[in-house]
Amino acid sequence: MDGDPRSPNAAQRARVPMRSGDREVRTDVKSIEQNEVLLTVEIPSDVVKTSYERTLSRLARETQVPGFRKGRVPRSPTGVPAPSRSVPRQIVLQRLGEEYVRSQTLNDALPDWYESALTESHVDAVSVPEIDFEAFDQEAEFSFTAKVQVRPTPVLGEYLGVQAPRRSAEVSDAQVEAQLAMLQERLASLAPVEGRPVAPDDFVLLDLEGSSDGKPIEGAKASDYMTQVGHGRLVPGFEENLEGMAVGESKEFSLTFPEDYQAEELRGKDAVFKVHLKEIKTKVVPELDDAFAADASEFETIAELRADVRKRLEQAQEAAARREFAAGVVDAVVANATVAVPPAMVEREAHELLHDLESTIGEQGLTMDAYLAALQKTAEEVEQEMRPRAEHVVKRRLVLEAVSEAEQLAVSDDELRERIKADAQALGREPEQLVIDVWASGRQDLMRAELLMAKTVDFLVEHAAAVEADDEPTEAGAADAEGAAVDMEA
Repeated sequence: MDGDPRSPNAAQRARVPMRSGDREVRTDVKSIEQNEVLLTVEIPSDVVKTSYERTLSRLARETQVPGFRKGRVPRSPTGVPAPSRSVPRQIVLQRLGEEYVRSQTLNDALPDWYESALTESHVDAVSVPEIDFEAFDQEAEFSFTAKVQVRPTPVLGEYLGVQAPRRSAEVSDAQVEAQLAMLQERLASLAPVEGRPVAPDDFVLLDLEGSSDGKPIEGAKASDYMTQVGHGRLVPGFEENLEGMAVGESKEFSLTFPEDYQAEELRGKDAVFKVHLKEIKTKVVPELDDAFAADASEFETIAELRADVRKRLEQAQEAAARREFAAGVVDAVVANATVAVPPAMVEREAHELLHDLESTIGEQGLTMDAYLAALQKTAEEVEQEMRPRAEHVVKRRLVLEAVSEAEQLAVSDDELRERIKADAQALGREPEQLVIDVWASGRQDLMRAELLMAKTVDFLVEHAAAVEADDEPTEAGAADAEGAAVDMEA
């Protein structure tokens, strides 16, 4: 990496010529800090003059002066059409001033000069440049400096054969029975209770109304309201007062709202409730038998259903274990590498993470303002908290890119097309048309980069070594397993 101005440890100057007319546009590159370089760019006088003339011509076309109308060719005193539709350059200079034209020339040309300097010097900038220059004179050569953060080149450590924990994907009998119990709950029904009063866990149908200080409590009046006794869904003490009541019975009782009650205006207040009990029901859970299997799934016996649940759990556990192992492998490779992430890349990634969060919140029917209000934080504070995660994401991406380059991994057009066709099937789209649409929109390079990262991870996993791990699944793995039992009712 010595001699590479993009290297964080480089400490040399690189002179890169760009031909322009008979003279050279010169760019010197000097590393001044880790992942930061200073470009010194010298623009020959003939290039400066050409840029100035180009800007002056543009201003002549755009400037409106009384007597000169757009789209019409002014005539000379002799009646002969003038050779140009533009305002005479001298009038532009008189009207706008020399300094204005010079500043416009810099506005027009400086971005192009800077981009050309980056291209010719092979500097991969990742931040907005800090540009500095002296006075600008259209008759003389011009120079400027640009201080900019650059993309770092990671120094890879060991990345082949790294070790990472991998937990077992074995499914226990208890996990299978827990899934079946969930299915039982979903197919449970409510049956009327006769001959006894309300007991814990019963479902009750009642009319109720509540008052405080002799006035009705807003939202505390309902007819045919159903709740389950003993599950703490109502005001503390309310459900306990229902126990022992019989169907058709009415009752009045007093309660005090807790000090931390969600409605501030009711906190600590005494209230009187009147209830009339209409029905008592109890939940009936179906037996785990062949009849249940036929109702809950496409299988005819409980043995077949139990085997299918186990299979789905094993598939989910295996997928989760594989993802966790891959993440551990990549983390080990990143830990073995040396790379300092420029602040500009962290800031950009943190901003992207905040944007992704806003999109996720929007998909849930919420607004970012409501989310921030609940957190009692500003968007800037949330984005700042995301910086450690953002730095890890950028470092991971940089290291994976370095591995793919070191191993000369690539994604061919054929591989990309096959992936697009697979996506088309999942989306119900016509495969060939989606391929055309992707190329037409210019998204193929982004998709190729994503596929290359996935291929690099697969490569590292293939060459990694698994070590024994705690069999307890991660939170994500547990969620995958819980969702493994598909909706059998469908």
